[in-house]
Amino acid sequence: DDKFVSNINTYFNTKKIDGECPFVWRQGLKHDCSTIMELDKVNGHYVNGLNEEIKLEDDLVYGLLKSSDLKNTVINQTRKYTIVTQRKVGQETKYIRNEFPKTYQYLSDHQDRFAARKSSIYNNKPAFSIFGIGDYSFQPFKVAISGLYKTFHFTLVLPQNEKPVMLDDTCYLIGFDKIEYAVYTLILLNSDKTVKFLQSVTFADAKRTFTKDVLMRIDLLELAITIDRNYLETELQQLNEVYNFNLTLCLWDTFIEEMKPVNN
Repeated sequence: DDKFVSNINTYFNTKKIDGECPFVWRQGLKHDCSTIMELDKVNGHYVNGLNEEIKLEDDLVYGLLKSSDLKNTVINQTRKYTIVTQRKVGQETKYIRNEFPKTYQYLSDHQDRFAARKSSIYNNKPAFSIFGIGDYSFQPFKVAISGLYKTFHFTLVLPQNEKPVMLDDTCYLIGFDKIEYAVYTLILLNSDKTVKFLQSVTFADAKRTFTKDVLMRIDLLELAITIDRNYLETELQQLNEVYNFNLTLCLWDTFIEEMKPVNN
């Protein structure tokens, strides 16, 4: 049916969920300047990839997760941080000079490294531009997966210090404003049916196991309608116990309604 499949036998058992995801999968942040933009926190101070200890305002600094960090089912702490200079692609960055002078001074001191970025996407863009940024980046709850690893396991990313956590461009994510929606999505994506489906449409020798095209094929609405209610309740209860959540299925029907296409 004009679709790529890597295992026909497995695919036939899961093809009912091969459709279109009602939520848009996004790639994480791209800046091509990790030595300057990605930071560690040592003894309360930020340290960049050049091992320089730097002073910044906290406002534009967010926790950052990379592909190798997405090992656990739920993450609420990051080992790295990143500077987020824009809230959407192409936004003017002159505001940083007035509002966050320490951050502006730091970025300006390393202007040569930004200028040396090879990709043409940065041509004629504001200073210190980034890509893979939008409203979805600032939603507090995210469900994410590494594009590089062959783990077939999705992770729930929670806010850190009351700020949303960012992911880098090797990761794919869906953002949510409600933790319930994020957890329901997590349970659906980590179900056996989804795993078997993804195993039947991904290729072991691909540079990226998962791409946006592959992830957009997961019909979460079909999954939600057909999933066993007992399985759903058991998984939710387990997450509640392990991670001290206190979630119920009271928003489940609203979640399903939100995934249905709007009829014009």
